[in-house]
Amino acid sequence: MPPKLLADLPADVVQHILGRLTLAHHIARIAPTCKVVSVAARNVIKVRKFSGEVVTLVGHNVMSVAAAPDGRIVTGSSYKTLKVWRNGACERTIQAHIHEVTALAVLPGGARFVSCGDRTATAKLWTLDGALERAIGMGSVVLCVAALPDGAHFVVGLANKEVRLYRVDGTLVHTFKGHTDEVRAVAVMPDGQHIISGSQDGRVKVWSIATKSHVSTCIGHTGEIYTVAAMPDGQRILSGSWKYVCVWLLDGTLKNTFTLHPSTVHAVVALPDNQHALSGSREHTVKLFNVNDGAVLRTFKHHTGWVYCLALLPDGLRFVSGSRDGTARIAYHGLAPQQ
Repeated sequence: MPPKLLADLPADVVQHILGRLTLAHHIARIAPTCKVVSVAARNVIKVRKFSGEVVTLVGHNVMSVAAAPDGRIVTGSSYKTLKVWRNGACERTIQAHIHEVTALAVLPGGARFVSCGDRTATAKLWTLDGALERAIGMGSVVLCVAALPDGAHFVVGLANKEVRLYRVDGTLVHTFKGHTDEVRAVAVMPDGQHIISGSQDGRVKVWSIATKSHVSTCIGHTGEIYTVAAMPDGQRILSGSWKYVCVWLLDGTLKNTFTLHPSTVHAVVALPDNQHALSGSREHTVKLFNVNDGAVLRTFKHHTGWVYCLALLPDGLRFVSGSRDGTARIAYHGLAPQQ
């Protein structure tokens, strides 16, 4: 009797076989035309055992969060302060801004980070040891920040509708203009050649760093954009607004729109497998979802207040979420590690 194909076996047997493989999420991606295998692989992802440990960082209402390569976490609060955490404990508290600290970005290399405070026109460059290197006047309220992979530049979004690229020494490199309202979110593609911006005007825009020019506009959201993120493949973009997460190509093509939450999506972050992402919402939850079809694998209910921000930890297995409930929470997302 000839051997059976995997797809010819009973569904529960297929799931059992795939459950013994670490890369079930890759199988789910490459086998979309074989329903039995694809469904079994996705079920394995949902039921695979993972640590349910949650580490709670208590100290202030968290408005922004960033993770350093050495595992330290930086949080910014509505109390005007920054906190640096190591192994679940607060290492230091920094009196940072005169208003809420609404945006953070750790520079590659992990020794420094940039913070921005709502209702102030200043970005500040710090060391993780708490030393202020410089304050950079922007002339407009700074609403968001992202670091470039080269470690020498960062980008900010401003209330005056501009996106600006700076060197870490405070030199303005270029101002990108095109939005018609406040720029609420910025991200940088993995190649370091494109900036992504999201605005209160409901548009996501792609900018070329090399040519200092506009590349495309992503049109599809019906409300202001609160968050944008780059997928690891460097070809797709995530954006979040009222209830929705959208997936775009760099040329502005809308690939998918998913209704994941009943309220505003404040944060999205892509996972290393290039197939899944996390979203945080005003309705207190974080969701792990598939970026190809919107399937929600897990809903994390660790918070009792709005989830404002998310960051992936360096191990790629855990994430940290920040909330209005006065905490940040470190949890495992539960996907298998990359091989």
